[in-house]
Amino acid sequence: MKLNNRFIFGILSLLLAAVIAFVALPTIARQTNGKEEIVRITQPVLKGEQISSENAEVVEVGGYNLPSNIAHQLSDVNGLYATADLAVGDYILTSKISSVPVSSDVALNSIPSGKVAISLTVKTLASGLSDKLQPGDIIRIYHFLDTAAEVPELRFVKVLSVTDSDGINVDNAKEPTEDEEKQQSATITVLASPEQAKIITGLENDGVAHVALISRNNDKLADELLAEQDKTLQEIYFPETLIEEEAADTENSDAEGEPQETVNAETAQSTNETAPSAE
Repeated sequence: MKLNNRFIFGILSLLLAAVIAFVALPTIARQTNGKEEIVRITQPVLKGEQISSENAEVVEVGGYNLPSNIAHQLSDVNGLYATADLAVGDYILTSKISSVPVSSDVALNSIPSGKVAISLTVKTLASGLSDKLQPGDIIRIYHFLDTAAEVPELRFVKVLSVTDSDGINVDNAKEPTEDEEKQQSATITVLASPEQAKIITGLENDGVAHVALISRNNDKLADELLAEQDKTLQEIYFPETLIEEEAADTENSDAEGEPQETVNAETAQSTNETAPSAE
């Protein structure tokens, strides 16, 4: 019985060896020896820089164990932006490139149609809310020349970023460590309409702009305030469009009311016809 077991184990070992020799090893060899074209960096590429034939090339390498998201053709990545620093010899992965220009100011990558980003100078510590402003804040911009005045077009404005005198973003939400020097706000970049941008340009060169915080960390209120500001701008600069919208709303209201009035009239007539006469 023991001999039979050894014989069976021997046969199984031979079969396993045959599978390894004639199936597994050739498969691994094919994968190892197989060649694929991939895109490789030839010159250092910093975050935000574009990839082109000047800093990348197509080379042939072994296809074994290559990432599935590796770039194979230069045309697939040409003109795209690196989302991280790439060194010479790095393979280009789709996770490290973007079709959108990379910026430290994410908000500047998605300016809504009809809006612009514009900066105003913080001329005094107090005029810039004592270095307390943060991206996303809703502020009101006052103008001081001889006297302080509220500007109707700038009652509710959204802050995109705050920068120091070197153009570096200031994070006022973070307290500096003991060995760090606190950055001083030098400019405030806001989202504005072209009409608001003209006024801000005037304030920049005439008097002092002073900001006041209206809302923070309240998206619903921010949307309501910005919508109210857009309505004010429409009333000031495009009143004819407001009249047209009101007329259209009135027509829609009348059109919706007519069927109900007709139904009420028909119902009343039917009631009168079917009501028994008084004796």
